[in-house]
Amino acid sequence: MNKTDLPLGDVYNIEVFQVLLKYEIERSRRYPNPLSMIKIEMAPTAFVQETLRAAPAIFSTALSSHLRSSDIPARSGSLYIILLPNSDKHGTHAVCERLLSVFRNKFEDTSGNPVTFSLQMGATSHPGGTNLAGNILLEKTAEALTQSQRKGPNTYAYID
Repeated sequence: MNKTDLPLGDVYNIEVFQVLLKYEIERSRRYPNPLSMIKIEMAPTAFVQETLRAAPAIFSTALSSHLRSSDIPARSGSLYIILLPNSDKHGTHAVCERLLSVFRNKFEDTSGNPVTFSLQMGATSHPGGTNLAGNILLEKTAEALTQSQRKGPNTYAYID
């Protein structure tokens, strides 16, 4: 299944993400490579209601265009989650900084109406190996997102 075949823009739905997460966990456990995860809470701002309805697709497309082809983005409502295979702590920080920079810009819908996005992100990484577990990645990412929410809009938090 191609990411662009989905009605969520250029990201996977959460069910497909769960399957891919299990696959990447097993691969990282067997061949110890780092695996990182970022959870994003996105809040759009626009003056036109149609633009607000189009905002998730606009965000999804922009998000995917600023990730590697091997990265795995998914969406559930206004929450996005990105799995970054072969990405360590430094790479994850770089992705978070890049996304904050990209989404400082205004975007437009197909009619030219502007939309802006406020982001809060939580991230974590694991070096790989037999002690890697998907539930721990998800828990740490959720905890980091909570820390970002305490900091305020357009921030990220990272937990080892």
